[in-house]
Amino acid sequence: MDQHRHDDDHEDAAVLESGSSPDPGPDLDPDPGPDLDLDPDLDPDPDSDPDEGSLVSFAALAVDKLVSPARGTRQGVLLPGVDTSVVRIWGDGVDVVVRTPRDTAGPDTYPAEEWAAEHAARHGVRTPRVLARESEFGEGPLMIVEHVTSIASDRDPWHDLGRLAAALAEVHLDAVDPASVEPDGVDPHVPDSLFTRFGRDLPEAWRRHVRYGLDSLVPGDRLLGLGVYTERQRGPLRTALEQLVDESEGWRHGLVHGDLAPRNLVPRGPGDPVLIDWGTARTGPVPWLELDRVHRWSVVGGVVTADELRRFAAGLGVDLDDSLPTLRRLALLHHLDLVRWALEHRPDRLAREVEEARRAIARCLP
Repeated sequence: MDQHRHDDDHEDAAVLESGSSPDPGPDLDPDPGPDLDLDPDLDPDPDSDPDEGSLVSFAALAVDKLVSPARGTRQGVLLPGVDTSVVRIWGDGVDVVVRTPRDTAGPDTYPAEEWAAEHAARHGVRTPRVLARESEFGEGPLMIVEHVTSIASDRDPWHDLGRLAAALAEVHLDAVDPASVEPDGVDPHVPDSLFTRFGRDLPEAWRRHVRYGLDSLVPGDRLLGLGVYTERQRGPLRTALEQLVDESEGWRHGLVHGDLAPRNLVPRGPGDPVLIDWGTARTGPVPWLELDRVHRWSVVGGVVTADELRRFAAGLGVDLDDSLPTLRRLALLHHLDLVRWALEHRPDRLAREVEEARRAIARCLP
């Protein structure tokens, strides 16, 4: 399995979810679901990128400078990526993946990825080791991680993903040194890009997020004109989000991977698998955001079966039947947010997000 394969939506999500911009768009991930039917035995197309040779050469140079000096012949190949150039370099005792952003003018998200992966590893989640990270190498940031080779396994990936979600929910974001605690109680070393535009005080940020969605459901809402929902549905939608305000008041908040799908899980035989691709890591209600995404993949996207969703919830230790009403309300919040985001930032995605929101309302509104 090629654990570094990316699809278009996933790369978009990595950029958007890590943003901490104060603009009015939502901060939830715009990716409606994983491409779970990807070919695990992908052979990169040698003609897929006219700059493959230069990208591989640049990656090899980075490995020489930052990981290990060249000691003979090495091989390199460009792996699929949209917003990120992903190159595998191997040979002479080195087997690594070099990642660089295609848009070097954008924010450097690699510190957040490294922080998330390292802290997850401290709580028993196996992750690829970060071997080097530079804020400026060439024209922009760069990160090198170990390449993890898959070993065939009979383990249930969805149950494993649920178990890993439970472990991630235990990652502490509070400061160890009381003298370094910020007013919100969060360790100041946690990268800003792991937080949404609603701030670093996680409970308050979530309250503001849900309130933003609720306060947007007013007469004259642009989503009414787009046909996302009807005037008759506006009252039930407000009721659903008001319930979400109340029931989420006591939720815990912490680290979220944001893309818990089998394609991001590298099997390692009978041992624990390795969880990769931390570009969508963020903070928020745990384990609710992880469960919410898999639920939406099942109910709205149709790319996860009901049995897979149930196995994920079992691994997480959550009673799925008891959680479904809350998950339906989270799905409504998410998809309404996405339409507002598309209106402000991605009009090319508007038709798609409108259709997804209509589907979510049809399936999740009481």
